[in-house]
Amino acid sequence: MATLSNVIEYEQMQKILSEFTRLEDQCYLDNAGSSLYPQHLLHCVTKDLLSNVYMNPHSDKYTKDCVDQIRTSILRFFNTDSSDYSVIFTSGTTQSLKLLVESFQFSYDEQNCGSFVYLRDNHTSVLGLRELAAEKDVDIIHLNHDDFLKALNAHHVTSVTARTRKNKNDANTLLVYPAQSNFNGFKYPINCIEKIKEGCLDSFIKQHLCKIDCNWYVLLDAASYLSTNKLDLSKYQPDFVALSFYKIFGYPTGLGALLVKNSSADVLTEKRYFGGGTVDIVLSNEDYHVKRELFHERFEDGTLPFLSIIALKHCFDVLHQLIPKMVNNDVMDTISYHTYNLAKDLYLQLDKLYHKNGNKAVVFYTDSEFNDISKQGAIVTFNLIRENGSYIGYSEFQHISDLFRISVRTGCFCNSGSCQRHLNTTNKEMKDMYKAGHKCGDEIDLVNGRPTGAIRVSFGYYNTYKDVDKLILMISQCFVPTKLKKQNCVKHQLIRFSRKNCLKEEETQLLNEQQYFNKINFIEENTFDAEISLAEMSIFPIKSCGAFKIKSSWKIGPKGFEYDREWMIVKDNGVCLTQKQNTQMCLIKPKIDLKHRILSLNCIGMPSLSLPLDMTDSKKTNTSFCQSKVCTDIIQGYDCGEEAADWVSNVLGVSFLRLVRQSNEVNRLQKKKKDDTGSKLLSLSNQAQFLLVNKATVRWLSENIKDPQFTDNLQQLADRFRGNIVIDMEQELVEREWQRVIIGKHEFKVEGLCSRCQMICIDQNTGEKTVEPLRTISEQFAGKLRFGIYLSYIGTVGGSEDRMLKLKSSVKPVTNDDDISR
Repeated sequence: MATLSNVIEYEQMQKILSEFTRLEDQCYLDNAGSSLYPQHLLHCVTKDLLSNVYMNPHSDKYTKDCVDQIRTSILRFFNTDSSDYSVIFTSGTTQSLKLLVESFQFSYDEQNCGSFVYLRDNHTSVLGLRELAAEKDVDIIHLNHDDFLKALNAHHVTSVTARTRKNKNDANTLLVYPAQSNFNGFKYPINCIEKIKEGCLDSFIKQHLCKIDCNWYVLLDAASYLSTNKLDLSKYQPDFVALSFYKIFGYPTGLGALLVKNSSADVLTEKRYFGGGTVDIVLSNEDYHVKRELFHERFEDGTLPFLSIIALKHCFDVLHQLIPKMVNNDVMDTISYHTYNLAKDLYLQLDKLYHKNGNKAVVFYTDSEFNDISKQGAIVTFNLIRENGSYIGYSEFQHISDLFRISVRTGCFCNSGSCQRHLNTTNKEMKDMYKAGHKCGDEIDLVNGRPTGAIRVSFGYYNTYKDVDKLILMISQCFVPTKLKKQNCVKHQLIRFSRKNCLKEEETQLLNEQQYFNKINFIEENTFDAEISLAEMSIFPIKSCGAFKIKSSWKIGPKGFEYDREWMIVKDNGVCLTQKQNTQMCLIKPKIDLKHRILSLNCIGMPSLSLPLDMTDSKKTNTSFCQSKVCTDIIQGYDCGEEAADWVSNVLGVSFLRLVRQSNEVNRLQKKKKDDTGSKLLSLSNQAQFLLVNKATVRWLSENIKDPQFTDNLQQLADRFRGNIVIDMEQELVEREWQRVIIGKHEFKVEGLCSRCQMICIDQNTGEKTVEPLRTISEQFAGKLRFGIYLSYIGTVGGSEDRMLKLKSSVKPVTNDDDISR
């Protein structure tokens, strides 16, 4: 029997896992992003809502009483009560932070300006507060990680005068810092509130020539901390605490709170806006109003999300029913120790990973060494290094982990200060990367060989050692070949995945891109084969379904090949379905019959279904008009009817699917690059009108795949890349240098390399998933997952008016901007 936890007993852990059966084989390791809700919680909430009538608390005293009762439960959860703290409901941590600074009175007169002090390693939502502070004309001071800790750990307070009693004539200084870093789980001291009030940080205020005789107030960002830790407000009493409930319970989202220490409430006097429910009297024709006497009512504008608040009762109840009090007779302490030990196990296993040449395979970004739970939470942040010492980009890691159905977070996690400090990136380098196209949240993971972000693994109470082993197994299989010694590693299975397929156009361009090409020697410009031919053409009538291969020639329309990606399958929520959510889509083989003007849908074991190609005005009038989304674009389309909906639903085994055809009345434009003067029309393709694949490059890739379990022949491997245009030549990889290409009598512009995802790991004949060829592409191009080139249509050459592109046409690449005779 495999060990699941060294804190929670096996049977109790199995009970917890039974609440998350919807995960199936998915390994969820992003608890810091959001906790997961247990299914019993939804049953309790639904039963409550179906059994009771809850009305607007401004109208209904019973509902108002229920909400107030929840306030009491919240304070009890933090081991305090209404005599010490008040609860202000907000939409989440971000609104709590914003509301606090908007309301905070930094000074009582113009001579005492006050100060806003924040730790550089705060979340972006805290950094944004400096904009509000600047509007109040206060001093803005940022502290680095080391200086902050050094000051808090100093044995003697620099100021001889204790200022635990506030002086209303002095200015006010507000310090904001996280109880736990969302970047790497480091726990900042929360037992230092009195030290701060006594002036242990005064020296930093003095360095900025700011007034030091201030009243200190502490705003604690507890969002990350509370996901797996207990905050005892009877022991440590910050003036203000910001939190989001989904971080703790996974549900409900869009609900948080600002906890205000009652003795500090008198400093929140500058809230200007008032909404419904916050005033006792207001005149519409005179600037006169009086705010409510109850403290929290003055800050909760409009109708509260009362149904979400009422759901919190069940959140507390279910959590206490589900988690045994194994540590300190406390639920949260039990969660804390359980998750900490999982993170520590992962840290120790990663630390033992070495390449065959003896080089370490993992770089950690920690501020502790997992030897003290009071200083470290259940988060491990790291990057992987190849045997030759180069970094593996986090985007590459993300794609592979998605293949294994392992959910992690990559990037900088909205914590630029921690990210910049741990990656040793200067401000100038950050700005240079931005100018080169790198933005927060994109997939540009390496610039000049250096990482722009990291990999974050975070654990929740529903995780076990099996999850740790599954991640280690994936890393050992795909990145660091090693023999595992641990006994309770789970057996790897080919698994499903889901991830957005959409990359912004600018994300396909990196600084000094050619430096990433591993073991590849490019040939000189304009020394291509004399004979390059158009070997294959394909269209994909239904987005993400099988290919329809052209036998002789096909017409080029305003959006690309006619009928290419003109239809899509959407779910009942209107979202487009792709192979990444359902691999069986590749088994649907659409065919275009131009003679009879029909689209036929075909799948083995199912009768064919025919749909008309031509949409007459009368058919449009009698057809449902709908919209969906492809990448960031809203798509207008026509529903193809009940028969088509039933057919695709039966084939894919998903209820309530619809087949939708793109409307020609609303144009979708290709995303512009900075130097583009115009945009091409697009069908339902993600990036460009055409995708070209070089069969020589496919052959080269096939020869470099070393996995003995990967048995694709050349054609099967080529089909995985789903190219519209497949050329055949002797030389591989040269297409990456082309700027334009002429095929027969048609000229195309190269729009860049195609960024690849897990979809190329789906066998287009069977729907089965493998790790290859994504892994080999990653190895060969140092993590840059690019294969094939995007094309947009320029027009005909030589005065031709023929819009037909023919198989076996000659292909002429162009690598400079010389004019081409048309």
